[in-house]
Amino acid sequence: MNKTLLSISVVIATFNSERTIKNSLESVWTQDYPKDLLEILICDGGSKDKTLSIAKKYGAKVFRVPTALQSAEYNKGVGVNKAKNEIILLLDHDNVLPHGMWLKNMVEPFLAHKDVVGVEPLRFYYNRSMTTLDRYFALIGGPDPVAYYFGKNSHLSWIYDSYNLAGRVKDMGAYYIVRFKPTNIPALGGNGAAVRRKVLLKHAKCDPDNFFHIDVHVDLIRQGFNKFAITKDSIAHYTNNKFLPFLKRRRYFIEKYHFQDQGKRRYSIYEPKKDRKKLLRYVFISSTLIIPTIDSIRGFLKIRDFAWFIHPLMCFSMLIVYGVPTLREEVKRVFLGK
Repeated sequence: MNKTLLSISVVIATFNSERTIKNSLESVWTQDYPKDLLEILICDGGSKDKTLSIAKKYGAKVFRVPTALQSAEYNKGVGVNKAKNEIILLLDHDNVLPHGMWLKNMVEPFLAHKDVVGVEPLRFYYNRSMTTLDRYFALIGGPDPVAYYFGKNSHLSWIYDSYNLAGRVKDMGAYYIVRFKPTNIPALGGNGAAVRRKVLLKHAKCDPDNFFHIDVHVDLIRQGFNKFAITKDSIAHYTNNKFLPFLKRRRYFIEKYHFQDQGKRRYSIYEPKKDRKKLLRYVFISSTLIIPTIDSIRGFLKIRDFAWFIHPLMCFSMLIVYGVPTLREEVKRVFLGK
């Protein structure tokens, strides 16, 4: 066994993921990393397609989750509790590691700083061969302009040359060391986030019923485990979504994780006591479209891709997607006492 590197458990939640899982697993399997230091855990919610047969070809350990319980977050919680190695890598079924040294780059900060609890890539991978919507997500730094304008993005937009997200930052060359404050935590934990397993299990609520990839990182930071590293690398996210199906899925995500499961959540992008001004600012930004258009132009001057100009439309659409369920819940609270 290679003693100069750390062992990694790659946790992937799946449900009828045959369209994307092969490329994801191939990118893990072909890493320049010792195979005896890797385990791949597929936590599946009852796939009826070829997901599991593909997973087994790559030597993955398959854990079956009852379909009635399964969700991306619940399945990840199962995997986290089944993992055995020193580092847990939370990988989505449609993530692809963009080059063979990716895992070594992620492990480097853990080896150099014993108090670094988590490591994440700086950006989303961008390539002109990606779909228009995936290029937009990569360019802006994620699928949610609300987080972008609230200053809670976990990934950096290609508008910027260097780290300007939340936290106190120190440039270490190949990566940044960032200390996060409990009062300003970005949406960490998704799309290729790595974390020390023992620290996570001991200091965060990781049982499947309470597992949310952002919340467990919030748990750690609020308990003082606030030192993270951000590698100057990227993670590919191939959703292959069309605009309207994406909005429909986003609405489902918001309704489930912000309202239906609200009692279990420890984190929200919008915190009423602190973020009211940010919310009003976002309503103004997304309804007038001036600032999103300016940001699209800034981005286009950086990387000449017309995918930037989805941004104003996405900002306005997210105003509706977030606004409708929020108003509905407020009506229930006022008139029905719920």
